[in-house]
Amino acid sequence: MIKKFDHVGIVVKNTEEVLSLFSKLFGFQISESLTSPEQGFKSTLISKEGVTLELIEPIGPEGIIQKFLEKRGEGIHHISIQTDDIGLEMKSLRANGAKLLSDEPHVPKGTSNKGAFIHPGSAHGILIELIERSKT
Repeated sequence: MIKKFDHVGIVVKNTEEVLSLFSKLFGFQISESLTSPEQGFKSTLISKEGVTLELIEPIGPEGIIQKFLEKRGEGIHHISIQTDDIGLEMKSLRANGAKLLSDEPHVPKGTSNKGAFIHPGSAHGILIELIERSKT
């Protein structure tokens, strides 16, 4: 079951610059961060009063985020919707004709959260992430 919007992912050239600006303008603080060398990016979640943004910065010249940045520039990458059962949600989406980017949920290194992406072609050009946050 869908619970709520979890966050909006934004591709940035420099996390520190964006964090500094968003902290000054809106009072955002870092709530979580992880680095994914195998996929070539670092992710920093910043939050304030129930609003969360994910700042996604490439860390190498070959990763998917670097390619996104070169093609589209900085900006919104995806929206993330929280679910309490990602497996059931993925099954329901497939039954309703949605194309997913993977057959199984991914578990970002360093977390026990589970995630899956809906192909933008199945969502009017919007990349949508489903996320099941661990209960710990």
